[in-house]
Amino acid sequence: MATKSKREGLGPAFNRLWSASLASNVSDGLFKTAVPLLAASLTHDPFIISLLAAMVMLPWLLFAIPIGGLVDRVDRRLALATANAARFVLAAALALSVGTDTVNIPVLYLIAFLMGIAEVAYDTTAQSLIPQMLKPEHLERGNSRLEIGAVTTGEFIGAPLSGVLYASAIALPFIWGSLGIGVATVLLFMIPGRFTKDINAASSETETVAEPKLGYWADIRFGIKYLYDDKTLLKLVLFSSPLGRLTFCSC
Repeated sequence: MATKSKREGLGPAFNRLWSASLASNVSDGLFKTAVPLLAASLTHDPFIISLLAAMVMLPWLLFAIPIGGLVDRVDRRLALATANAARFVLAAALALSVGTDTVNIPVLYLIAFLMGIAEVAYDTTAQSLIPQMLKPEHLERGNSRLEIGAVTTGEFIGAPLSGVLYASAIALPFIWGSLGIGVATVLLFMIPGRFTKDINAASSETETVAEPKLGYWADIRFGIKYLYDDKTLLKLVLFSSPLGRLTFCSC
């Protein structure tokens, strides 16, 4: 019986999330290789090409906290699917512009920035959704499957495949990448159930006194203050961020 419990499935909700993650990360690997190659074909200025990475990371600086506060107030399954749907629309628009030879650097910058915002919403929601999907004893197993799947499909399948497709036709990695995100979006919308903060709190067996609900901006101020007061956590966040690593290395 003990062996059987260890091999117990993680449930249909997690399986669809994991399948969506695999499809999405293959697409991320395709774009990771193809977008810099496309930018290099549009300009020979290394500074302009390097700004693409900044366009993707800038939304984390500007929108991570506001989106985090919003995620606590909506159905996280719906938020996750909506964020991925936005990524699909943007990826399809990029594929169309590449296929019709109308793409240029400003278009790449705009799509990269908007994709970055959608990525912030997707990643933030996914991180908060896992504890609601899985029992505490299954969290390690579930997170391991997600991380292994992300690295394997993104780095070892999507990235090299992108180079092969790009060599065949420039538009191919963008077309297949948008299709992968589309498949992931459908799978996310098919996740059964609702996942809100209130439902999770109500199911807690240890909660005896209801915590007072704070407003949206009050939650954000609380989060910023909590991070600032916890110096260890603050240093971890600073040094793990791209800006923090750059500052640290330049000292």
